[in-house]
Amino acid sequence: MSAIEDEISTADTEDALLKGSRNSSETISEGTSKRPWCYVIGGGVLLVWGLATLIWTPFEILMAERLRMTPGFPPYEWWKNPPDEVIIRAYLYNVTNSEEFLNNPNVKINMAEIGPIVFMEKLTHTNVTFNENGTMTYVATRKAIFLPELNSIDLNATIVVPNWALLGIASYLSEQSFFVKLGFNLLTRSVKPQQFVKLTIDQFLWNFTDPMLDAAYKIAPFLVPIKNLGILSRIYTNFTNTVTVYIGTKYGDENFFLIDKYDGSKDLPNYGASCGGGVVNSSEGVAYPQYITKNTTLKYWRKTFCKMAVLHHRKDVSKYGVNAFRFDLIDSIFNRTEPSEADCFRGQPDLPDGLSDISKCHFGFPLATSFPHFLHGDSIIRSYVSGMKPNRTKHSSYLIVEPTTGVPLESAARSQSNLVVRKLTGFNELVTPFSDTVIPMFWLEYNQMGLPWYIIGLVYFQVNVLPIFQRFFTAFLLTGSVILFCFYIKHKRKQRLLDNKVLVFEKELFMKKP
Repeated sequence: MSAIEDEISTADTEDALLKGSRNSSETISEGTSKRPWCYVIGGGVLLVWGLATLIWTPFEILMAERLRMTPGFPPYEWWKNPPDEVIIRAYLYNVTNSEEFLNNPNVKINMAEIGPIVFMEKLTHTNVTFNENGTMTYVATRKAIFLPELNSIDLNATIVVPNWALLGIASYLSEQSFFVKLGFNLLTRSVKPQQFVKLTIDQFLWNFTDPMLDAAYKIAPFLVPIKNLGILSRIYTNFTNTVTVYIGTKYGDENFFLIDKYDGSKDLPNYGASCGGGVVNSSEGVAYPQYITKNTTLKYWRKTFCKMAVLHHRKDVSKYGVNAFRFDLIDSIFNRTEPSEADCFRGQPDLPDGLSDISKCHFGFPLATSFPHFLHGDSIIRSYVSGMKPNRTKHSSYLIVEPTTGVPLESAARSQSNLVVRKLTGFNELVTPFSDTVIPMFWLEYNQMGLPWYIIGLVYFQVNVLPIFQRFFTAFLLTGSVILFCFYIKHKRKQRLLDNKVLVFEKELFMKKP
């Protein structure tokens, strides 16, 4: 009886072991079967993500997003509310020998530079519209704000300058008939204008008037479209323009923020379609295309400049810790071009190299623009007056731009306005001493001093940090996927070993059964 019980007990024990082994093997199998699939899914996600970062890099995504100028994102918001970083420096010319010049025909007018008088240019962008053709239209408004903390010159100090109104009207009428000139001579005898006028610096900038203007307006209003010759008053009164620019991936990196239309037209303002390529594909200077190369020609348009500024690469520089390109305004920008009939700025008669006629931008008033102090101009220009001291470092114009993003890091746009006094025959002695000359009036510098820290930080991160970070990030994702796949293989092998051990154990137990 006890033998039978022992056999039954042994059988029960073996069955229990077999059952226990099966239960344990099933438990192990269930536990280990879930983990490998997690590794597969995780590895697959990291692999796809890593490959995606090779095709669509974070850097390229940010660059494409900048092209779209999406409201709410930094590129749009920082453009919409630009920082106050543009400084205006005005330099005036004071005549130091007016009496000597009038009394001696062999004496030239001597000009002494006074300045700078410093202002800040406040720029605002309003009425932004995203057009159906992929362009963006906005209204740009500029104002000049005096900065007393940066000025050491008394605005109430007086200077002596030629009577621009008297000489300008005479030069404007130089090709008119004898009777028109006779009328001018009679008018001057009646008004008795001064050949040189004394006024304060503030008046020169904002409120330059003369009795000659009032008298001429009564007789011939077309001669006097404006009565205030104050230089900043002329520039910043109603300095509001509607600009349409290219944005979005449709137009690509090379056209980003280039002008499509200026005040609703593709033509150069005041010159029409006959003058060059108009304003199309130029920049206002707030932003430039992305991925600029050394062979890129940059075109800059500013209404006060009155013509297209062309800049070429000069050298590589470093600024704010990033590599940048310096582009300079070409030396020949104010020279005559060929064919002469296509030169919209040659003047009547033709001006020498170094001067560009801009009378069409100023109601026909005989003005020409040049580099300050006639830098790069023909030698004959410097013979008109004395006191000019051209200096490339002080008087040239340049732009420092980060080439990948097209963000301007620093710039200086400098130009001089000059009165062109044509040959004055048939006029009285008030104006004939000034005949056939070009007289400097003033010159301005628009200087982008720098950028706010947050823009510098973004440019530095995007250009220097992000490319390195994305390589490490991609490597991390791909390495992570490989590690997870290795874990999956390891667990699969472990699972097979466990399954084999269970089968062997079950086989041994089965063989032991009677």
